[in-house]
Amino acid sequence: MCLFFRVVRRGVRVQVTSWFDLFHDRPTGIASLVIKDVDIPGFGVVQVVRSVDCLGAMCPRPQLLTMKVLGEIGLEGVIEVVLDNPTAVEGFPALAQTLDCRHLATVRESGCWRVYLRKDL
Repeated sequence: MCLFFRVVRRGVRVQVTSWFDLFHDRPTGIASLVIKDVDIPGFGVVQVVRSVDCLGAMCPRPQLLTMKVLGEIGLEGVIEVVLDNPTAVEGFPALAQTLDCRHLATVRESGCWRVYLRKDL
């Protein structure tokens, strides 16, 4: 993963820009508050409270953003992570075990995957 650092002398601010952000006008890793009902195969209709847009993001950014969002929601909350990186998708079942949440499903759509996680005790 290539990152570019730009250091501003006054105030010692470091801006990290990913390779994707240099060539695309949309930022990655946006977590939005949504309340929507989603029909998940094998679980039925569940209510999603947060959606994390990780289209174009590479490992470990989707996992880190997911950890942040899981820390912000209440128990039994369901989040949706939208990804287009196959390597990042493979890591979510193991991530769910380490974060004490439940991996409900990974749904393949045209051009992306949607991963659904439920925060447990």
